[in-house]
Amino acid sequence: MREVEKDEFEDRETAPPQMTALPSDVDTISSGLSAPAYLAMPPGNRAIDLLGATLVRARDRLLARTYASWAYRKSLRGPMPDHMIHYPRDLRPGRAATADILFQGRWSLPGGQVKTDGGSPFLASPPSEVWSEELHGFSWLRHFSTAGGDAARTYAQTLVAGWIGEAGDWDDIAWRPHVLGRRLISWVSNGALIIDGSDLIYRSTLLRNMARQARHLARTASLAPAGEPRFTAALGLAFSGLCLSEGQKRLDKGLVLVCREIERQILPDGGHVSRNPAAMLSILFDLISLREAMIHRHIHVPKPILDAIDRMMPMLRFFRHGDGKLALFNGANEGMEGAIDAALSADDTKGRPFGFAPHSGYQRMVAGPTYIVADTGPPPPGRYSHAAHAGCLSFEMSARTARIVVNCGSTRVLGPDWEAASRATAAQSTLVLADTSSARILRAPLGRALLGARLMEGPSRVESRRHENELGTWLEAAHNGYEKLFGLTHRRRLFLNADGEELRGEELLVETEAPKGFFQRFHRREPHPDLPYTIRFHLHPEARASLAHDGSNVLVLLANGDGWQFRARGHSTPVAISLEESIYLGSGDTTRRSEQIVVSGTVFRGEAKVNWAWRRLSTRHGGQPKAEPVELPELPDLG
Repeated sequence: MREVEKDEFEDRETAPPQMTALPSDVDTISSGLSAPAYLAMPPGNRAIDLLGATLVRARDRLLARTYASWAYRKSLRGPMPDHMIHYPRDLRPGRAATADILFQGRWSLPGGQVKTDGGSPFLASPPSEVWSEELHGFSWLRHFSTAGGDAARTYAQTLVAGWIGEAGDWDDIAWRPHVLGRRLISWVSNGALIIDGSDLIYRSTLLRNMARQARHLARTASLAPAGEPRFTAALGLAFSGLCLSEGQKRLDKGLVLVCREIERQILPDGGHVSRNPAAMLSILFDLISLREAMIHRHIHVPKPILDAIDRMMPMLRFFRHGDGKLALFNGANEGMEGAIDAALSADDTKGRPFGFAPHSGYQRMVAGPTYIVADTGPPPPGRYSHAAHAGCLSFEMSARTARIVVNCGSTRVLGPDWEAASRATAAQSTLVLADTSSARILRAPLGRALLGARLMEGPSRVESRRHENELGTWLEAAHNGYEKLFGLTHRRRLFLNADGEELRGEELLVETEAPKGFFQRFHRREPHPDLPYTIRFHLHPEARASLAHDGSNVLVLLANGDGWQFRARGHSTPVAISLEESIYLGSGDTTRRSEQIVVSGTVFRGEAKVNWAWRRLSTRHGGQPKAEPVELPELPDLG
């Protein structure tokens, strides 16, 4: 399949999100009504997607055989660079402790864990393809650079030499475009580690092999999987041309590809098309490093790269909690300590975060010490949804540096079962109807083998509106993710008062309006009369919760000494408040026990309504929170 045909096929899958007109009674500066056109799988296109994926799979297998042949390997010969021109800065923080763990042979990477017992990790049996890609990508080299010293340098050079001996000619996983791109970025960023102090034979072998990899990447970068992998391949090609001698043509081609992926993947508000804050941060790291390296070499930086960085910086602040780490949405984890600060240190514009990200589909509410970010967007386009979560209308809340309400997060270290569980709606802080996720992960064996674990049948329409005045900030949102299965729409209203001391919420399940089209009526089910529902508020592991004896409220004590009280009340039918076990995966590589507040109820006559509130409590001199009355005021009217 020609490259143009592949791109045309992918671009048909979805259109970019659009904004609809605002109601006349809502302030257009402080409010917004969004109806993005994201669809996880547009109706009628599943056969087209499967056919396209089948053709791509056949093409990749044919090309893999070609690339593994003796004749193709000979075609990668060419002039050998005599040195690295520049070592770009790697903004991703490294950990000396992680280097020590790897040195001991415990290779815990996304996709699994392997213990080598003193052997080479490249000879070990990989637990998954994801683990192999991470291993061959060499992103972990930065930990040895952070550790420093002769032992770290010698071990890193031994690993690089071992890789060249095992996979330097060809390996089906190691030579994938995005893996190759990440490896070249890692090698040039840690050039001082893997080259300085080495002997001539090793250095010549390394530079010759890097040139071969760069030539192959120049031919295959545009064939990488859509999304962050293709962005990484393009960036790797640009870095190889920038940092290796005799690389001007590769730099020019790499910059063209990078600018093309910016246009496709970086939204006007600075978010990434996958709606994953971690993906946005990873790409931002590489773009900043590329900009700095080009400036160092007195090379003109293309305007799309500069504009993308300027858009992404405020969006990074948008997702930043009070503890300086990322919010947990759509596959993101907190990130390493200091990661966001490292990126923001290169911010020339100091752009302030906004309250509404219309293209990314998120809302942000800030008052006093309280920070809230809510997911008010539909699932990303199918080809970008392999890490997306079924978390529509979920939210996270923090006070100062302490997180209170969180989503469970995501992990790839513990295997596919854990990853699938973390993507379910029950792992997000939102309403779950009939123990069913609002978006489903593709599970059919054939479809999953060809299309991956993308989201399917999620909300096709998500609306949100906000309003701000001297009383506080209102947010109202709704999604139709339960329409086809249960004939119901979930609406959530939030109000954060002006001093940030109280957050009020309202959950509504209402019958979906009957479709106007004749054939559309057959895709809608009538509401079941007594469906169970749960509203889940996952708590951060450092938040300690206690349920009142009468079950009327929950007291939560934070690590910073603040106390918050949670209350809830049902309408038409009563609700029950309980504390249940939860799990926190936000650290990325570890699991932590936590708790969740669960409000349970039943749909009555096709509808349900629950009011709840979080209130910050005053403290006594001893630092213990003082209990407040459990009255639950109504939300103020919106507008």
